Amino acid sequence: MTIPDGGGSRQVRLKEPPVTAGARGLTAHRWPCILCIYSIVWPWGAVKSKDDMPMPIDRAAPVPLYRQLKSLLLHQIESGELRPGDMLPSLRQLCREYGVSLITVRRALQELVSEGRLQSQQGIGTFVTDRVRHARIALVILGFYEQEWRRNSSIFGDLIGGAATVAWEREALFSVTRVDPGRRPADVLASIVDERFFDGLLIRVLPDITEEDLAPLLAAAMPFVVIKRYVPGLGINCVVNDDVTAAYRATVHLIQHGYRRIAFLCPLNVIVGRDRHEGYRRALAERGLPYDPRLVPTIKDWFEEEGEGALKALFDLAEPPQAVFAAGDPLAVGVYRAAAALGLRIPADLAVVGYDDIPAAAALQPPLSTVRTSYHDLGARATGLLLDLIAGKVNGPVRLVLDAPLIVRSSCGPH
Repeated sequence: MTIPDGGGSRQVRLKEPPVTAGARGLTAHRWPCILCIYSIVWPWGAVKSKDDMPMPIDRAAPVPLYRQLKSLLLHQIESGELRPGDMLPSLRQLCREYGVSLITVRRALQELVSEGRLQSQQGIGTFVTDRVRHARIALVILGFYEQEWRRNSSIFGDLIGGAATVAWEREALFSVTRVDPGRRPADVLASIVDERFFDGLLIRVLPDITEEDLAPLLAAAMPFVVIKRYVPGLGINCVVNDDVTAAYRATVHLIQHGYRRIAFLCPLNVIVGRDRHEGYRRALAERGLPYDPRLVPTIKDWFEEEGEGALKALFDLAEPPQAVFAAGDPLAVGVYRAAAALGLRIPADLAVVGYDDIPAAAALQPPLSTVRTSYHDLGARATGLLLDLIAGKVNGPVRLVLDAPLIVRSSCGPH
């Protein structure tokens, strides 16, 4: 589902062995790749014909002049106006035609040469090559410490697999970079922009992302898509789950089973947690149930230990919960452990609903009812959107919202 300020999306397979490339100061790993040929469409107009005057440079545009010139020349190559083997006008002639400096022309040509679209022969001139240009994209993972990376390895595997599959299908070069969480996101992204190696970025960040974090990309007009995060009030390209609706459904499911005291476990220091909390509160309000803050303990992270400790504390209350909505499956696993330690039977003494449908959810006894999200789909849809943005097939900002259905099993009692 695409909400109003959106555009469209598209939907990888692993191929070549790793190649090292990436932004200065980062540890970049080339993942089995995937490639795609697309023309970049800029808003300065259509490609001029051979009989027309050169396309004007828009000095009021927020895009640097060399990038505008580079895009205009690329238009001519993509359209066939400039064909393989054609020689470009001299540097000074390009300066006169487009009204820009020699430095601007040289930088635009240097980037096209480095990308394989042009070839420079000293003393002769610059020629159009017949080499295919593949989009170069990277998944940048920010804010995850080693422990979080290791404990979520299957999730990251799904995310990378989804992105890699689409990149392969669309012939794009794909890299993965995990950045030291001690580095500021804005500094990392500025370094990538300065390197000018990638055409666009996929961004997965653990904490909330801010406009300040994204400022280097916005200033450089580099295409990017944020995965599982958005910035309230700021239009950015992102792919997210419909967390409010999914949490609402999960809570209603428990209410329909007759439970009235429903605890909610989820970190509220990130926007996905707050959205899930909003869905929980909305369901209680619509069904006429009071909101009891004692049933919403502080949760610091998404790991099993937090769920285990929270349930033990909840059962110290004079009125413990009848059900728990653990808005993260690892938290639900911790609830199962605590329930066993307290001698509670699920669902006879305590109903439980989780979130994400990790592989362990179906293996629990009884199997866990949970909201299903797909990191593979998140990666695939984000990559498709990014390649469409790079190709000029859609104009941002685009926000794709993915449905997250409730998978009903046996942890809440008879259906």
